[in-house]
Formats: sequence, C-alpha cells, structure tokens
Amino acid sequence: MSCALCKSSSTLLNSHIIPEFFYTSIYDHLHRFHIIPFDPMKSEKFGQKGVREKLLCEACEQKFARWEKYAKETFSDGRNVHITRSEKIFRLSGIDYKTFRLFLLSLLWRMGVSELEFFSLVDLGAKHQEILRTALINEDPLEPLQYPCFMTAVHIKGKFHTDWISQPAHNKSGSHHCHSVVINGVLFTFFVTSHAPPKEFEHVCINKNNEMRLYVSEIEEIPFLMEYAKDMGYAIRARAKQV
Repeated sequence: MSCALCKSSSTLLNSHIIPEFFYTSIYDHLHRFHIIPFDPMKSEKFGQKGVREKLLCEACEQKFARWEKYAKETFSDGRNVHITRSEKIFRLSGIDYKTFRLFLLSLLWRMGVSELEFFSLVDLGAKHQEILRTALINEDPLEPLQYPCFMTAVHIKGKFHTDWISQPAHNKSGSHHCHSVVINGVLFTFFVTSHAPPKEFEHVCINKNNEMRLYVSEIEEIPFLMEYAKDMGYAIRARAKQV
C-alpha cells in the first residue's frame, strides 16, 4: 500500500489523525476514551489509543512525531513559552513558527485525507490537499495567512474543560471555508481558502515573530458549537430512553 504523504509503497502504520497526547485528559482508568455518536440509534462505545487508521509509512510517521512532540511540550505543557493573559486573550510568545505551523498543517491534512467516518465533514478538495501534502513533504510551513489556524479556549458556564474532543465540522466565516475541531477544550479553526483571510489574522495566528493569541469564549458565543452541544445532549438523552 502507498503512504498517503510520500506516496512510497510501504508497510503502513496505524497512524493517529489527532495525535495521541491530546487523548491523555480524556482516557479513563482503563486507558479508554468514551465515543458518543450523534445518531441516537448507534450505541456509545469505548476506544483505546486514540482514533487511528493505516495512513503513513514509518519515515513519515516519525516526521510527524517530531512536530507532535514539540507541540505537546510548548502548546500543551507550556515549556519555554511566555504567556500573558488579559480577560479574554492569552498571548503566547516563544513558540517556533516553523515547527508549530508544520504541526498544525499536518493536523489539518490528516483530517482531510482520513477515510474514517469521524472526519467525514473535512473535505479539503484535491487542490488544497495536494498543496498541504507537498508543504509537509518539503517541511515548508508556508506563509502565516496560508491555511491559518485561529484558536479559542471554549468555556462552558465559565469553566474550561479539557476532557472532550469534538467531531470536526465544516462552517463558513464570510466567504471563507473553515474546518473546526475542539481538542481538549480548545477550538482549532482552520481557514481553507484561495483568498487570503483578513490581514489582522497575522496578529492572532502563529506568526514569524513566534507569537500567537488564544482567545477565550463561552460556548454560547460560538453558534455552530452550541448547536453541536445541543445535538450531542439530545442523542445522549434519546439513547437513555431506549434502555
């Protein structure tokens, strides 16, 4: 079989689409995570070791692993990162632009090429998928406003919850197509468009000054995410009535 990234004929590994370190906060004592489908007719179940599929060869898996390790140490663990906070904004500096951008682009690309049902709403299109694949092969982080990622810490009734990962969704911001996923309570919104997003995004998303901002919003302020939460709640209650 061919590796989705380098296209070489090779033995494929069970690759994580969303890196496994993100699952740490949602594993239970048996190292399982709870999968809650939207369809009330489908049963809830448990998974282990994150969501994976046969996708990458060993060499490409190791390439991604380097970027994931850096993202965990900086973005998740806060090592060697300077953080200041105002009421609604975290300002982060000291995050290496190239490495963190490659991590973000790899996450977007993996969600787009995945054939798993969980990622079925992420359709990058052949053009964008190939641009991203080529960039990752060449370890090219691209320019800040090419596939920028806007990040928001989602609060629910004033509290930040890290123990959930949402099914990725497609939505629009003006004329721009976006693909969004909540990971550990942080909403990652990727802009996938041939037209440059607003210039001010350079001060929000990771930039070449190794700076970025993380905004804080209540879930009610994010309409599509609020709808997601309502649908999930409906499915849980409907399944409970069937028992």
